[in-house]
Amino acid sequence: MDKMDEFKEMFATRLGVKKVDENKTLKELGLDSLDTAEMCLELEDRFGISLDVDELMKIKTVGDLYAAVAVKLA
Repeated sequence: MDKMDEFKEMFATRLGVKKVDENKTLKELGLDSLDTAEMCLELEDRFGISLDVDELMKIKTVGDLYAAVAVKLA
């Protein structure tokens, strides 16, 4: 399993689902700004990446989050 797959699995587990629709907004999935910040801190620790505030402000959907993480893992 590559790091991106590991991230997707971790995200789905955190939400308590098997698969996450990339078109859903984080808000639609019940994540508020604190949940998102906590998750991003966990991602940074687990994968050794850094997401800055400007990047986080642009993340609205699951797909946006996946894309931001994929760029950092590349």
